[in-house]
Amino acid sequence: MMENPMKPICGAHARTTGNPCQKQPLDNGRCRLHGGLSTGRPPTHGFYTKEAIANRARLRDLIKGINAMICK
Repeated sequence: MMENPMKPICGAHARTTGNPCQKQPLDNGRCRLHGGLSTGRPPTHGFYTKEAIANRARLRDLIKGINAMICK
């Protein structure tokens, strides 16, 4: 059975041979062996939450205001 040569390949680097993976991705676009196309679980806590970003912005504005009052 001849596979479609225009279909993209995985291309993941193999540590043992040093050659790229030649497997074609599944219908969902992921390689059967290497996965891919996943950015992982979105952050639900920590540095990048909306609340943390808003807190940093509020503190940044407070510091700017204090510096403006001191430097007059």
